[in-house]
Amino acid sequence: MRNTKWIYKSEEFKKEDIVLDRDIEQILYNRGVISKDEINFFIDGTLENLMNPSELVDVDKGVQRILEARDKKQSVWIYGDYDVDGITSTSLCYLALKEIGIDVRYYIPLRDEGYGLNKDALTYIAGEGGNLIITVDCGISSIDEVSHSNMLGMDMIITDHHEINNVLPSAYAVINPKRENNKSDYKYFAGVGTAFMLLLALYKELGKKNDIYKYLDIVAIGTIADIVPLKGQNRLLVKRGLELLKSSKWQGLNMLMKRLYENPMDKKFDTYDVGFIIAPIFNAAGRLEDAKMAVELFVSDSHVVCDNLIYELINKNSERKEIQEDILKKAIEKIEEKKLDEKSVIVVAEEKFHHGVIGIVASKILDRYYKPTVIMEIKPEEGIATASCRSIEAFNMIEALNSMRELFVKYGGHAGAAGFSIPIENIEEFSERIDKYAFENLSNEDTKKPIKIDCELSMIKISFDLMDKLSLLEPYGFGNASPLFSIRNCKYSNFRAIGKEKNHLMMDLIKDGVEIKNCVWFNSEDMLETILNNQEIDVAFKLKMETYKDKYQYKIFIEDIKPSIKTLNNYSEYQTLYNLKFPIKSIFYTRRDVENERLNITFINEDVSINSGKNSVGFLDNQTKVLLKKMKDYYGYTFNVKVEKIIKKEENYNVHILIEKNEEFKSLAIEAGSLFRDIKTFLIGDLEYNSLQKRILRTVFKEKKKVVVNCEIGRGIETVIKTIELYNRMTGKKVCVVRDKEERKEGGDYYIYIGEALKTGEEYDLIIGKNKVKYDGYDYIEDSYKILDNIKIVDERELSGFEKIFSKKLSQGEKIKAIHEIKNGMKYFATEDIKVIF
Repeated sequence: MRNTKWIYKSEEFKKEDIVLDRDIEQILYNRGVISKDEINFFIDGTLENLMNPSELVDVDKGVQRILEARDKKQSVWIYGDYDVDGITSTSLCYLALKEIGIDVRYYIPLRDEGYGLNKDALTYIAGEGGNLIITVDCGISSIDEVSHSNMLGMDMIITDHHEINNVLPSAYAVINPKRENNKSDYKYFAGVGTAFMLLLALYKELGKKNDIYKYLDIVAIGTIADIVPLKGQNRLLVKRGLELLKSSKWQGLNMLMKRLYENPMDKKFDTYDVGFIIAPIFNAAGRLEDAKMAVELFVSDSHVVCDNLIYELINKNSERKEIQEDILKKAIEKIEEKKLDEKSVIVVAEEKFHHGVIGIVASKILDRYYKPTVIMEIKPEEGIATASCRSIEAFNMIEALNSMRELFVKYGGHAGAAGFSIPIENIEEFSERIDKYAFENLSNEDTKKPIKIDCELSMIKISFDLMDKLSLLEPYGFGNASPLFSIRNCKYSNFRAIGKEKNHLMMDLIKDGVEIKNCVWFNSEDMLETILNNQEIDVAFKLKMETYKDKYQYKIFIEDIKPSIKTLNNYSEYQTLYNLKFPIKSIFYTRRDVENERLNITFINEDVSINSGKNSVGFLDNQTKVLLKKMKDYYGYTFNVKVEKIIKKEENYNVHILIEKNEEFKSLAIEAGSLFRDIKTFLIGDLEYNSLQKRILRTVFKEKKKVVVNCEIGRGIETVIKTIELYNRMTGKKVCVVRDKEERKEGGDYYIYIGEALKTGEEYDLIIGKNKVKYDGYDYIEDSYKILDNIKIVDERELSGFEKIFSKKLSQGEKIKAIHEIKNGMKYFATEDIKVIF
């Protein structure tokens, strides 16, 4: 087995008032989105919910300086960085400032110049007549360089998002979401997001706020590429920006999308597209040569220029991949040979490790060994090495570097990713000190790779309905990762190694009468024997919905596997079914246009079909079919179906439907006794009313008396009320139910009050609550019951640990069996729901 630990947050989730879906709200809870307002903002937030950019210190000051530069015809320079965040920030500012008539140019250093501002570049800009410099994605640590700019007579507006480790530079304005004196507490913008907030304030000042939003596709690329949390403000920016990628207004970006995707107008772009396909192409220029060509692709409006740039950038990206794979292979060989993976921090330093790709290599080494990793390129002719660092969750890399800052020429970064330059003679000391620092600050548990599982999932729930609800949580990314699920006690079949090197595994997973085919686990050849030695496995996985021949398919991408521990019951399946929120969205495929036809769901033996009259017009996917059949068998549910939309495809009609639980009671009974039996069957199936329910119903219907009931919650009162409502409705009478603090409405034939704050002078036929008040003319029923000694009350989360259990969520058959065994003295573990049976 791999050195992993599975972490569930579901044990903390106790919410009862579920609106969306229990699993969806569990995922949101795991991301800190808990209250109703937070959920609404997360799912339905729009650009109108963006913060006021003026809440960032110096934004308004920066705006006024830019307008002054425009009015005075001054030369404004954008100073960027050579990564995707810097490239997009530079392009964004260049285009937006040019649009409002500013004389604007840009400067991005070559990678050999190093990250951030340098004095030679600033001297060059001054020589070119620069009056104002706007930094993007850099500058917050450039104390000396800003002073140099001031000496040259140039003002500087810094927009940066990196950590503030020193005093602030003496710039004209310093805009950084991490400044402590910001009015906003949102600290997570990328460099491009920070620059966008300055431009948003500028465009608002000019009365052109809506015009700035067309740049959000550029903002989205930089934000996703820089791996900042996709929550709050970033989520709003990226969500809209991904939509704009379909038909970008920027010539080069639009042409690139058409080169990479067959039909971009019909595509739903996601963070995977940006992070793994689009952004690496822009990144390749800065990694291997000159990032200016990537900026030029964003800002050029020449079809010929953009076409040539796209060709060159794609070739550079291919070259980058080859260099990266070569360095990765050499790094792994050295790690294995020198047993560097046995140290607390993996440090590999070599000549001819191209500095443009060592960050990617460090990330891949981290994924493989799950240890803090530092990859260096040694430059003998310069006497230094440049390094990229990547870290595990429990190890703050920038704090580690802070503890030995005297070793570096310069350094910077974040907890999870950092970089530095170091004299060659200090490398050995650095390796020893950071290894010692990690050894003292990390436990064995810290070095187990955490598999953070959002929730356990039943196989029968993997359906169109779940995938549709999961789409509400997109876009996924850092801080809002694609949800990770688990399924316990799976069987598997068709197990095989795949890929050119046979280093991936594929299998079909089977559970709960459902089989999902071709589940893939990349780079997992080391787990082949572990899986073969176990008949049942627990699987951690991510989900994706794809289309093939105009039909949806559900794909499982495996993240980890562990041998199963045998479960004592199947309670998780009952929870899934009982907690399911209606309506359920589904889809079926037919060659027949059913737009004007009335559809119904028909159960025939093991099949579930969509019928028009008596004729079948289509079938549900296997998961939805099994789910509906189990709810019918377990709880006696029946269902209605409503067409939501019909989409004509080349191969078929895609019919999107809503499946509702049928709440309508029907009976042909004429006599009261028969009607009562039908009502009981409709409400509780083959179960019996409990002692309290029988006493109330006998007093109301047989003795025809008014009654006051003193009882606690959980004794089946809602079933009593529903029985009275249905009986009166079928006999042409109206029941009015008034709950605590509600206003009584007139016009009813029978009145029920539930609560403890009965208003003086109001009369009711049935009064229910926790009180001992007796009224003239009323019978008084005081509830009395005893939980048997062979029953132990436990929290619902504990039920899976016992064989004999009782809960309201069990099927009717299981509940009847449990009641029989309980009354015969068998020991049971139950939730508070057990009170309803006595």
